[in-house]
Amino acid sequence: MERARNDIIKRIFESSEAMKRGMYAHMQSYFQHLPITRSQLEILSAIKHLQPVSSKQLAQQLFLTPGAVSQLVESLDHDGFLKREADPSDRRIQYLRVSDNGQKLLHDIEQNRRDILEEVLKDLTLEELTVWLKIQTKLTDHKQAAQFKNHKTNTKEAA
Repeated sequence: MERARNDIIKRIFESSEAMKRGMYAHMQSYFQHLPITRSQLEILSAIKHLQPVSSKQLAQQLFLTPGAVSQLVESLDHDGFLKREADPSDRRIQYLRVSDNGQKLLHDIEQNRRDILEEVLKDLTLEELTVWLKIQTKLTDHKQAAQFKNHKTNTKEAA
């Protein structure tokens, strides 16, 4: 029983890696035509989900140095994909938000990712997609619960 489980887990891993490589190849060819790098896209996506957010908060959230974030933010600001807003209570703090141009770019990228995923999943039935979603949701919920538990433990240790 244990051997069968291990074999299935190995096959799931191999299959996941093959799918990831295939999607990565699609995305790589798409990224060549984008006006921003993958790193800039990660920063822009994070800002979208965290906004308004300071550079310091962004660096902490992404486990990057403030200098690395500052460089990426500067180029995104220069290219018009984000905007900075001063904190009314402390003018030294600037909050980052995605600009209208940045929102459009993120929307276009998200649509392209959906198109790629639809192409990859086109041969799956509704039932297979439902099972896959159920499994992914269970794994995601488990991972988030573990991260929350680790965060609580680390917070207690730091106090």
